[in-house]
Amino acid sequence: MDNRFPVPDEIPVITETQIFRPGENVYVQFPPQYSDFIGVIHKHTFIEIVYIVSGSATHIVNNREVAASKGDLFIINYDTPHAFFPNEDDEPFLAYDLMFTPAFLDASLLNSVRLESIHSSFLFYSLFPSQQMGPDAHISGSSYNEFGELFGKIHLEFINRENGYVDILRAYVVELIIKIFRKMNTDVPSDQASRQSQIVEQALTYLKSNYQKHLSLDDFAAQVFLSKDYFSRLFRETTGVPISTYLKKVRIEEACKLLVNTDYTVDHIAELCGFSDTKNFYLNFKKHTGLTPKQYKQSSLSGTRISGASKISTKEGSHK
Repeated sequence: MDNRFPVPDEIPVITETQIFRPGENVYVQFPPQYSDFIGVIHKHTFIEIVYIVSGSATHIVNNREVAASKGDLFIINYDTPHAFFPNEDDEPFLAYDLMFTPAFLDASLLNSVRLESIHSSFLFYSLFPSQQMGPDAHISGSSYNEFGELFGKIHLEFINRENGYVDILRAYVVELIIKIFRKMNTDVPSDQASRQSQIVEQALTYLKSNYQKHLSLDDFAAQVFLSKDYFSRLFRETTGVPISTYLKKVRIEEACKLLVNTDYTVDHIAELCGFSDTKNFYLNFKKHTGLTPKQYKQSSLSGTRISGASKISTKEGSHK
């Protein structure tokens, strides 16, 4: 990369708690109020949409240089190193900066199948065709009137904070997303099913590496950066069971291995496998295997076939 655009040894991460007002999942600024990050490569834990209304800059994103000028729109997804480096122009570099998390769009506005598809695809960038959308997207040459007027409305609602402003902001952001899709001429990709499966696989990888911890639906949704309601429905449709059931399945399977291969006490095994207490462990173990932990260990060590053990079925064999 050009030495004019230095990359820090440790890339700073901006979180929503640093930027957003308490209790809100959206922030809009014009002109930039957090100018410390202009010209400094950074990452953030939210989605950012930048619309340039004056001047020009070089946008460094994932070690690539992209020219940015008036009328350009950039979508920067979470955890993507990037920065705008303004050029020395006659006009100052000014842009609307819209930031939000998936939770901001959890509303009845997204209940229709079509909007839901847009919502999920937008928030998880891998659902876009790879040639059109990586961890960032760029629309060049948009006229100011096409997006500028809408950004102006979004900004006014945000700063005026009149009654119902959050709902109006949400409606405007949904409108913006739809218009971005129109501009990109992007429909829901035909291979959406396989990409949704990739999301579930990513969640399962996280689950199998962290099953011993206290995990919530929020934790899983955050890993794939989807709203928890959408992720919950997607996981169940793909595997055939809720994420909570699958988590118990993995914990029980790991407990079975420890019962057979170690001399750990049942209490210790319950703790190692993420169960809140021994009673809860016994109830779940008996429910999923048909045996108590002691019976399971005795049967396994004696070579007895465990006919009572049950399997949690899933739709896809790769998840079993």
